Amino acid sequence: MIFHKHIPGPPLDNYIDCIVYIEGNNKGIGFPKTAMSLAFNLNDSFKLFTDKQFTRFIDYKKYWVAGLQTQPTYVESYGESKMIVIQFRTLGACAFLNQPLRYFTNHYIDLDCIFKNEAEKVWEQLKEAQTIQEKFLITENFLYRKLLTNKIPNGKLVASIDLLFKKKETISIKEICRQHTISRKHLNFLFQEYLGISPKMLSSLNRFQSILHTISKSRPDKLTTLAYELDFFDQAHFNNNFKRFTGLKPNDYIKNVEIKPTLKIVPHFLPVG
Repeated sequence: MIFHKHIPGPPLDNYIDCIVYIEGNNKGIGFPKTAMSLAFNLNDSFKLFTDKQFTRFIDYKKYWVAGLQTQPTYVESYGESKMIVIQFRTLGACAFLNQPLRYFTNHYIDLDCIFKNEAEKVWEQLKEAQTIQEKFLITENFLYRKLLTNKIPNGKLVASIDLLFKKKETISIKEICRQHTISRKHLNFLFQEYLGISPKMLSSLNRFQSILHTISKSRPDKLTTLAYELDFFDQAHFNNNFKRFTGLKPNDYIKNVEIKPTLKIVPHFLPVG
């Protein structure tokens, strides 16, 4: 697998975590993240499976946006696969899609439904580009054009998410509401309206991502210690949380990290087969 990561400059970096170029056939399980992504598939096809056995699937030929996922997805890129993937920040996609992200949660949507002919034009330019750097530049220019015409989401929602992510220790939803002078009911409404998930779910996804990155960097001596460091009540809650988002036990994931080096680079995608 060929993997190149590009970090966009201001102002795109306020909304986008990274843009990556991936080349190579991949079949595996994608674990939930805390944000959406947008993909241009430049060669052959991409399968989104509707079952864990990798038998029934939907074929995506060119481009799509993947909403925030709350459960594992089973996918395969095959043939001479080449892809540009835009990984947004949690609310970042709002600035480009100009509609609440709840419409996309747990869905893959073809870009023709959103950008119409422009998606096709950008795809053609990416296909014709000779170098990876050219592809990154074309992608950034596309994003700049879309950014100029859109709005920033609700201020209290943005501040609440920032607080939830930036605190080293787990912060309660009650404390977030207190700091931003907002009722729990209204905060939950904002999350559901814009993201399609609750504050508690986003907190769980954020903590899950912390687990993946910690394990991918170095194998923890004891999972119990890691569980307490991430404010889980006990080992059982830690295991249940991990299995909820991966379908695996933590020790099974650790064994895969040891034998599949790509997990150290992309901890949220487990190759199979």
